[in-house]
Amino acid sequence: MTATPAVRERERAVCWLQEVWALLSVSLARELVAGTMAGLQRQDLEDKLSCAICLDCFTDPVTTPCGHNFCLRCLRDHFDSQSPSGAFDCPTCRAGFERRPEPLCKNLVLDDMVKMMRLRGPEPPPLEGEESGCPAHRKPLDLYCRKDGLCICSVCATKGHKGHDLVTVEEERLQREKELVAKHEEMDRQVKKTEELIDTLKQQNISIKDTASRAKTNYSNKFVMLAKELEEVQAKVFKYITSEECCALERVDSAMGKLEQKCAELREVRLKLETTLKSNNSVQILQFPQEVYTLKNSHQDIVLPASDLAIENKLGGVKKALETISILIAENLQGFFRPAPRSLGIPETIGTDRCVPVKPLEPRPPPSILHIRGPFLQSYRQLRFNPNTAHRFLTLSKDNRRVSHKATQRYPTHPERFEKVWQVLCCEGFDAGRHYWEVQISDQWAYVGVTYKKIDRRDSCSLIGRNNVSWSLQLFSNSYSAWHDSREVKLQPAKYQRVGMHLDCTAGTLAFYGIDSTMTLIHTFHSVFTEPLYPAIWVGENIVATLCQFQ
Repeated sequence: MTATPAVRERERAVCWLQEVWALLSVSLARELVAGTMAGLQRQDLEDKLSCAICLDCFTDPVTTPCGHNFCLRCLRDHFDSQSPSGAFDCPTCRAGFERRPEPLCKNLVLDDMVKMMRLRGPEPPPLEGEESGCPAHRKPLDLYCRKDGLCICSVCATKGHKGHDLVTVEEERLQREKELVAKHEEMDRQVKKTEELIDTLKQQNISIKDTASRAKTNYSNKFVMLAKELEEVQAKVFKYITSEECCALERVDSAMGKLEQKCAELREVRLKLETTLKSNNSVQILQFPQEVYTLKNSHQDIVLPASDLAIENKLGGVKKALETISILIAENLQGFFRPAPRSLGIPETIGTDRCVPVKPLEPRPPPSILHIRGPFLQSYRQLRFNPNTAHRFLTLSKDNRRVSHKATQRYPTHPERFEKVWQVLCCEGFDAGRHYWEVQISDQWAYVGVTYKKIDRRDSCSLIGRNNVSWSLQLFSNSYSAWHDSREVKLQPAKYQRVGMHLDCTAGTLAFYGIDSTMTLIHTFHSVFTEPLYPAIWVGENIVATLCQFQ
């Protein structure tokens, strides 16, 4: 059936409409896809330019060997946290690296993209009233008044802002962008400089720790070696003393055996003598003197050994060396760690006991070191004077706590009594640990100190400090001095009437303190004490000295 012209015309119109609809559909689809992709690009751009560690836009982006990008600082911190184990990997894919990737080169393309995004960024929201233009004149806000800092229209420019510095909004925007770009570049330079300083400080931190570690190891080895040497010397000294002791005891035992044998012989002869005398036999009586004479001659062969080992004479060099070491440790080494005293215009000076002759020195100002009295009182000792040692010019109280030089006493003869010097010892002796006591004097004319018990009692050299077995502090109104082995260290005189003494037998120190409202160090002796030490005091005429009691 042949179509009519009208039908064919309708068919052609329908075909034409279908083609147009197809073209419109393709165009709309393309525009929709393009718009969607643009939206996706704007939405995902920041995600693509973000570091996987700090989740912020890249700062100095760098690329790992596996192709992932990170901030330079974030990646370095990640590798620093893995340094102790020595295993390095990528924070994203965990791909391992045989060694730490260095150097890390900056990804210039990513860095430029981040800068562009930061500079442009999203379009700012429109200002209030911008869509409707000037609220007063309904004109577009295309001008900017620099004087008032406002966006205005052309009508506002001719009225309220006439004569002001006016520019277009776009021109002001471009100017502001240039200023912000310059400011951003300046901030970027400051950030990089600060980060460089931080990196420098990190390196200094590592260097300081390494130096301190090496120093600790070095000094630890030196102290270990010193302690080892001292232990070896100590072992040798003790071995020598033990050997001398054994030899002396063998000599004593040998002499004792001979004497015991001689005593047995004498008893036998005495028994014979008694028997002879009782018998009245003339022959026996006439022959007996010959036996006694023979026995007398054999008695002369026995020699008694010396009662003193003379250890001090044989080990004098060791003692001096140990005293020198003690002085070096107490003064030089520990002096590095003492806090600096407050500046009072008085130089700090502390006398010490040295094993060399000391020339008379000018009086030295007192040290400005103050001490807390409380810790010393924890080792306080309640002392008493020994009446058997008091000179006959000294009078003791009933409780033996006070001594005065005011009258002559009729003391019984005793081998421990001082005969030439106005001196008395305490009953208590110390050979170990720490001990503290205090003495109150009525006036400054006295010696206070400590001594070995073997100090001479019958000679003028028995004054404490004037021999090698005692140490003392001279307290005179016009002069203070420290004495040992007849060697004097002059000190600055003061007005102390109460003196504290702290004895540390283990450390080998004897310190004197002036007691008033404060506790001030006067002098310190450093020595090696080999025997028990007894507190002692010498008092001048009309002087009263009291051993202070602490409740």
